[in-house]
Amino acid sequence: MLETPEDLSALQALLDRSHGRGGAHLGSIVTNERRLTAVQVANYLQGVKHVAFATVNSRGEPMVAALDGWFLHGQFIASTAGGALRVQHVRRNPAVSLVHMVGDEVGIWVHGTARLARREEPLIQEYDRLATAAYDTSPYSWGDDIAVMPVEARVMFAYAPDPSKYS
Repeated sequence: MLETPEDLSALQALLDRSHGRGGAHLGSIVTNERRLTAVQVANYLQGVKHVAFATVNSRGEPMVAALDGWFLHGQFIASTAGGALRVQHVRRNPAVSLVHMVGDEVGIWVHGTARLARREEPLIQEYDRLATAAYDTSPYSWGDDIAVMPVEARVMFAYAPDPSKYS
């Protein structure tokens, strides 16, 4: 787990603030007994996880794509080709939603804003190191135009019917 105690504290505060803000139906599913803690989320989200990454196009229509997601220091990072529609959408409107789920076993979703990060940033250098280890090549070697997008969560929900599986 790469999260510092400060990262985990901030993540837990985000999860606590978010709980109950999703409406009655969500609240009936993501009960206190089914919530994951920050430590459980960070333990589970090690390595690459596939995510659905949703953006908004210029007509205000939602668009979603499957991307590789990484969770570093309490936040999701997604990457794709710089010319992808998602990148154009984020440049125009940074509002995004992101979800990782595995059937009814675990669901983690975020609503917030994405930004296009620079390769020189320490967080992105750490992402590149981990991605290179996972893929055997740096994502930056795949072409000249790679977009790496950290997501700053406004709200985050983390659910599992049996949270003890993620301790």
